[in-house]
Amino acid sequence: MPNPTRTWQLVSLALTVALIATLVKLYCSSAAHPTATDTLPTVNSATNLEHLALSPNARRVHERYSL
Repeated sequence: MPNPTRTWQLVSLALTVALIATLVKLYCSSAAHPTATDTLPTVNSATNLEHLALSPNARRVHERYSL
């Protein structure tokens, strides 16, 4: 009969190798496609303003200063 301690060591080793391989694959895929930054989109002209979802405060400020 096999040693139960040795069996659990082999299972743990296999899980550790699988975890490391998954983390490396995840890191490589995220490095290939960088995540978006937390910046707001810029507006180059007044015609693009309707595409932005402005907060109520930002909308009031825009209405006040766009006259």
